[in-house]
Amino acid sequence: MARETFELSITPEYLTRIEEIITAGGRASLYGPEDTFAAMKQPNFDNERMWSLLRGAYDIHQHTGPSSTTQRLYSQIEFAIQACEVGLAGIVCKDHTLPTTPSVQLTQTVVDKWAEEHDKKKVEVFGGVVLNYAVGGLNPDAVVASYRAGGKYIWLPNMDAAHHRSVTRHPKGGGISVIDEKGNVVPAMKEILKLMAGTDMVLGLCHQSTAERFAVVREAIKAGVERIEVNHPNYPLAMMTPEQAKELADMGAYIGIYAMHLAPPAFVWDEAMAFYKAVGPERIVFGSDSGHIEIGIPWEQIRKLILGFLFRGVPDEHVKMMCQTNAHNLLH
Repeated sequence: MARETFELSITPEYLTRIEEIITAGGRASLYGPEDTFAAMKQPNFDNERMWSLLRGAYDIHQHTGPSSTTQRLYSQIEFAIQACEVGLAGIVCKDHTLPTTPSVQLTQTVVDKWAEEHDKKKVEVFGGVVLNYAVGGLNPDAVVASYRAGGKYIWLPNMDAAHHRSVTRHPKGGGISVIDEKGNVVPAMKEILKLMAGTDMVLGLCHQSTAERFAVVREAIKAGVERIEVNHPNYPLAMMTPEQAKELADMGAYIGIYAMHLAPPAFVWDEAMAFYKAVGPERIVFGSDSGHIEIGIPWEQIRKLILGFLFRGVPDEHVKMMCQTNAHNLLH
């Protein structure tokens, strides 16, 4: 009998999870407004607010197929067509080991033709290269090759970064550091920054330690690099405090808030809101960081990210800045 009456949903662990559900959707999403008279007057959420912000938005960071490291939900071309269909202005395609610079040129041709055939506004497709071991690490030649082929992003190491390998307890250890033991930016990194200076390429900081990110941003600005993004400081592997992000934003970097799973442990709404409040909407850009088979469709994650900020009382004009204006300025 006790087995039939045990109520798992009222144990502390599940009460905490229920509170997280309520926080995510708002108490009214479960019962409607508590004041019945207020309910008579309360308008429903205007979906057009969300769609108008999604149309013209950028996904600054998505993972497209094929990939050498993990299964992707769709190919780069399919993701680009989906983005075009819902009205996104642009997407940035990333792969951990393979440069996306050449493939996005072909994808752009295909999706432009699709847009014309379906009377849709064209979507811009950007690519670049991640400086992991597969391309020689901090390899200036890889930077030059990507730039000459039209690459937009130069991402510092992610899965091969020393910090990433340390926090994930990689069995081989090691990894690529962009600073030396004294905290100085290493020569190869300095050379890469000099190559990027005066170009329209964007430097993505990826999975470096906080100390590395501060050192590189200072050196990049000194070298004349004008476009810098701090990728997902709200992601546990690359976490920093909102105050640290604000310092980097004040130095000239954009702060990327990424959707990922849009749920713990990878994403916590209270943390995302803390970055918004500390940094301000003027220096934040949105990315889905999606495309993995277990996460979901990138444009849908951007939609949910937009909706989440709206539901938490962020003004439409601030959301527009973060999902449209800032990304456009960073990429152009």
